[in-house]
Amino acid sequence: MIIDVSKWQGVINWDSVNGAIDGAIIQCGFGDDITSQDDPYFLRNIEECNRLGIPYGIYLYSYANSKAHAESETKHILRLAKKCKLSLPIYIDIEDAVIRANYNAQYFIDMGQAIEDAGYWFGYYCNEDWAKNVIKNSLDRFTSWIANYSRKPSVPFDIWQYCSDGSVP
Repeated sequence: MIIDVSKWQGVINWDSVNGAIDGAIIQCGFGDDITSQDDPYFLRNIEECNRLGIPYGIYLYSYANSKAHAESETKHILRLAKKCKLSLPIYIDIEDAVIRANYNAQYFIDMGQAIEDAGYWFGYYCNEDWAKNVIKNSLDRFTSWIANYSRKPSVPFDIWQYCSDGSVP
């Protein structure tokens, strides 16, 4: 089991979590490359995973609805990725309404390429509706993390998020 961790979980007792999970995907922040948009628990969470040897990846919640915004988000991810010892991908969380209205796959293809060029593994996160009706096949070259809380997704995926209310010790 891989857990999704962000500020919404607060201060995590990683010693208790260790052994109950196979890894974590930790939110590094959201939007533009502004330090106030870093997740306030990000550094603590990666330091604890490093200390305990818990495999982890990171993700950024995206609002990228322009090329400049996508470039700023890429810088945000890369600034924080430098602090990590990643063993799982870097994901971009694509689910905000500002993106749906004007989805441009090229922004995320360019982001993925820049992140891969920096030596990281890139993927995207969305729910099944987004995968089918917005993203379609436009990001197939990247790994995918798809959410569907009622059943296994009918779209290709590498990681399936099957609940939003799970818990571990």
